[in-house]
Amino acid sequence: MLVVGDSPAARARAVAEAVIAAMAQPFPAPMGTAHVGASVGIVLAPTHATSTSELRHCGDVALYQAKSSGRGTICFYHPSMDAAARDRRALELDLRAAMERGEITLLYQPVLRVDTGAMASAEALARWTHPTRGPIRPDLFIAIAEESGLIVPLGRMLLRQACIDAATWPEHLGVAVNLSPVQFHAGDVYDTVIAALADSGLPPHRLKLEVTENVVMHDVERTFVELERLRAAGIKILMDDFGTGYSSLSYFERFPFDKVKIDQSFVRGLDTSRAAGAIIKAIVGLGEALGMAIVAEGVETCAQRDALVLAGCTHLQGYLFSRPVSSASIAALGAAGPDARALAA
Repeated sequence: MLVVGDSPAARARAVAEAVIAAMAQPFPAPMGTAHVGASVGIVLAPTHATSTSELRHCGDVALYQAKSSGRGTICFYHPSMDAAARDRRALELDLRAAMERGEITLLYQPVLRVDTGAMASAEALARWTHPTRGPIRPDLFIAIAEESGLIVPLGRMLLRQACIDAATWPEHLGVAVNLSPVQFHAGDVYDTVIAALADSGLPPHRLKLEVTENVVMHDVERTFVELERLRAAGIKILMDDFGTGYSSLSYFERFPFDKVKIDQSFVRGLDTSRAAGAIIKAIVGLGEALGMAIVAEGVETCAQRDALVLAGCTHLQGYLFSRPVSSASIAALGAAGPDARALAA
């Protein structure tokens, strides 16, 4: 959109605010009320650039910064953003090379049953240690992988490795693997999952695929068709980070998820917010009514554990019980049996 006239910065901001407000209005969709959002990047001529190509570049940089700052954000271009963009591009190239060298590894965080204290499964978590920068935050390199399209081959590689690792664990343990919206909608998730199971020899019922509502929202009809195919193959399907976005209860009417994961932001809020506790109880009640297990992640204190057990959560995950560990450690922990002290009141 091109805005001309006096006071261009003020006029551009006013237009951007109007666009964001209009896009934020809910609208009816086949599966219920839908919500979308918008972020806006603004570049000024000739202050920031003079040629068409330079303006387009600066606008893209500003838009990227706006998207990174959260939904409904307006961002004006600043020259410092270019340095950040170049650094991110360099990190993308390093990530591509790290994938080729097999340097993206997996750690696993145990998920414990509340009723017995035994480990039921472990969530696969990607890790990358850069040769000069050191450990790179997973949210950073996964976001870069999603933006660049690298998440498809990376996701395929990590899924296969998770299945191979889990096949060496005691038979009662499952492995949970997260699916990115980009990875899911590449169109070959079912074939990728079936190939990983075949290569590893892992029984389908021991694999749990975690999807967020962002996966569902992109294409509701197609998503549920794919989830049904995966469920029919014997794979467990989990709704991850429930309650952090525009969650639609119609999703649960359409598809019977095996488990729902309560986002750790609500678990952290137990110490300070009555609302967090009420939301957790509501999610647990929903799970009980629909026959879904409820996993609370990010448990770090005994007080949180006790509150979650009292609320009725069926599974717990967090640093209170274990930090992410190697596949060999999961195999040893699984063979050792339940740790009665972990969930003791």
